[in-house]
Amino acid sequence: MTDGVARPPAVLGVALMPADFPQRLDALKQLSGLSWERMAASLGVDSRQLHRWRRGTNPSGEAMLSLVRLATRVPGGLAELLGEDLPAQHRRSSG
Repeated sequence: MTDGVARPPAVLGVALMPADFPQRLDALKQLSGLSWERMAASLGVDSRQLHRWRRGTNPSGEAMLSLVRLATRVPGGLAELLGEDLPAQHRRSSG
């Protein structure tokens, strides 16, 4: 049953990224201390795909989940990736 309201089609598997996502990705890389190649390997993607993200291509939903998982293992990484300051209870301790 529909309510008669037109809705745009759902796009599955594509993360809608902010315009500054390439800068956030670079900042996460810097915080992690990984090379681009090691970062790609830790995310389970080809280094060429990581390069495409750096040039503005959006990661898939699965790849975005891998990015979030990596960011949670890097002190300050999740806040950097999300572009916001997280409440203290969501930060990982570095000790």
